[in-house]
Amino acid sequence: MRDDRPSETARLIARATVALARDPETARFVPPEAAEACGWFLEALGDRRQLDALPLPLLRLSMRLFERFSIPGISLHYIARKRYIEEAARDALAAGIRQVVVVGAGFDTLGLRLHRSHPEVLFLEIDHPATQAVKRQALESHRPSGENLRLVAVDLSRRTLAEALLDLPEYRRDADTLLIAEGLTMYLREEDVARLLGFVTAHAGPGSRVVFTFLERQPDGRVDFESRNPLVRLWLAWVRESFVWGISRGELPAFLAPLGLSVLEIATDATLRERYLVPVGLGDRPLARGELICLAARRW
Repeated sequence: MRDDRPSETARLIARATVALARDPETARFVPPEAAEACGWFLEALGDRRQLDALPLPLLRLSMRLFERFSIPGISLHYIARKRYIEEAARDALAAGIRQVVVVGAGFDTLGLRLHRSHPEVLFLEIDHPATQAVKRQALESHRPSGENLRLVAVDLSRRTLAEALLDLPEYRRDADTLLIAEGLTMYLREEDVARLLGFVTAHAGPGSRVVFTFLERQPDGRVDFESRNPLVRLWLAWVRESFVWGISRGELPAFLAPLGLSVLEIATDATLRERYLVPVGLGDRPLARGELICLAARRW
């Protein structure tokens, strides 16, 4: 991403969150507090008024056109993967996790929504200074966070996660920790992905877990969503957020094993569809394919 601008992908996800929350057909997937906070972030970015001005029919049309020229089903995919990750986080908290580290947090609202109901847990959000500045401004204007939620501004192209976290006096290396990396690994080199995911084995408690998304490498070698419009690749290159790393689901366990991690579950688009869309009668809605979610636990 560009050094002086917040992540454009984070901006798109915030817009999709607010748009889906306004549509009665999809609002059930978006926690009201998440929609509210994303509205604050868009306000800080200068996008809120334009989005609010669209009547529902035009909003739906704009969403359909956006997906036609980008990735079919991507907006609902964003919300479904967040639902899965939130469930994984709540399960981890119930199991005794005492630190939650969200890397590449963007304008995600998970830590914001959970930290007040779990005052005994430290929530750390790590992201680029340009993105964190917008998020911090929005929260200070609307709802300052509690002491157990920290926004840590770090350019991970210049510092490792270990360098960033181990410098924080409140971070505990012995505490069971949940590491979340949503929509991040595809932008990193393989060695950086390994260093990121292996953090919990080297610097967290024995009961630590990781939940992360990854793109499957296509048969022709491309790292991409399926059915993506070629224009998206050009746009990602322009905003300096091109996809770099991907791996097949079959190769993932062997990749994680030397990092001290074992796979608990790999969720595909079919998993998300059956778990979240089918029960509410939306099983026939388009859902982006190609990005999977892995839940893994520390092995030793």
